[in-house]
Amino acid sequence: MREQTIRDSVIFMLLVAIGVAGRWGQPDWCITPIAATSLLAGYWFGRSSIAALVPLSTMLISDAALDGYQNFGVMLAVYAAMAAPVLLGRWLRRGEGARWAAKLAASSLLPATLFFLVSNLAVWAWSAQPYYEKTLAGLVQCYAMAAPFYGRMLAGDMAFTALLFGAMLVAAGDTAKQRAAA
Repeated sequence: MREQTIRDSVIFMLLVAIGVAGRWGQPDWCITPIAATSLLAGYWFGRSSIAALVPLSTMLISDAALDGYQNFGVMLAVYAAMAAPVLLGRWLRRGEGARWAAKLAASSLLPATLFFLVSNLAVWAWSAQPYYEKTLAGLVQCYAMAAPFYGRMLAGDMAFTALLFGAMLVAAGDTAKQRAAA
């Protein structure tokens, strides 16, 4: 039990460190490992509350050195979208083989899409500055302006998910499968 607690603590800290380093390393490109670390946290940790602390801790720590949000509503939307992949990680705990691989692929695509939809809706709805008109045309313009970031985030989420889950499967071996069955 003590060995598992130590291992879980190290994995928690490692996932947060990977997320923070990735976010600080290139925030303008929108290619960060946060979705992948959130997915892996949801998959690895037995308690959803512990898993959700990974993306929330990552965001809080990395936000200390990054530009702030336009307002509290936008910040809440971003944090919620970054924590949502934890639920997909929980979903990944069931299944194996080709079915599991298909679920992992889907789980690497969904976070960027959710983030794109939620964060841009929040920016359009709650921007203090009138960046976009509060009309359907303004909302469409907001999404159109964010499309390049979406493509980069999607590519980053897929690459980091493959890297982190591949490393976990190699390093943890049977322990990872035992986690999924728990």
